Amino acid sequence: MAPPPLDLAEFRLLQALRADPAGPAFTQLWNAQAGAGWSVFRALVDRDDDAIGWMATFRLDLAERAQGLRVDEGVAPQVGRALYEHALPAFSGPGVLPTDTLTPDEAGIRALPTSARLAYLVDLFFDWTPPDPAVVAVYRLLEPAEDTNARLLVHTALLRNPPAEALMLPPGFSPSHYRPPIGLRVLWPWLLGALLAAVLSGASAFW
Repeated sequence: MAPPPLDLAEFRLLQALRADPAGPAFTQLWNAQAGAGWSVFRALVDRDDDAIGWMATFRLDLAERAQGLRVDEGVAPQVGRALYEHALPAFSGPGVLPTDTLTPDEAGIRALPTSARLAYLVDLFFDWTPPDPAVVAVYRLLEPAEDTNARLLVHTALLRNPPAEALMLPPGFSPSHYRPPIGLRVLWPWLLGALLAAVLSGASAFW
């Protein structure tokens, strides 16, 4: 199946990256994808400091790849693929998948082996499915309902707003004095989650 066409903003961003991969377009790219990247790394490691370190090394890796990003594929899947390739050597240890259904939250995702956890998280936050058959098995463990609401619950539970240390800050700002704005891309799962909770609560009261 052919990938969906890019919107004009993404096309312009990728064109700008090709012209100047170290310029303002990369800052825009990084900050737009930092929430998804942080959510992946924070669910892979145990401490914020470790996740910040991973974000720093991935930013250097992505900067080297920026000029080669394609204009016939969405930005998020390409960043997700780059993150997966960057992190896989460190998180490819052996492990056995659980057999029982997992809770759709951080406790559930941390019950997975790290390689399967990485693959599923990239699929969840970047809309790119790694070539790991474990992803399909994890669907059944974390999203047994096999519908949009089940996936939304997992996404909402694992979504993390990135700290300033994980972003590329405007000139003159330091991480200790900068509070990043919450963009719609980060906010919409929470809004949908709240709406879903309200609907379920109303249905429960009715019955």
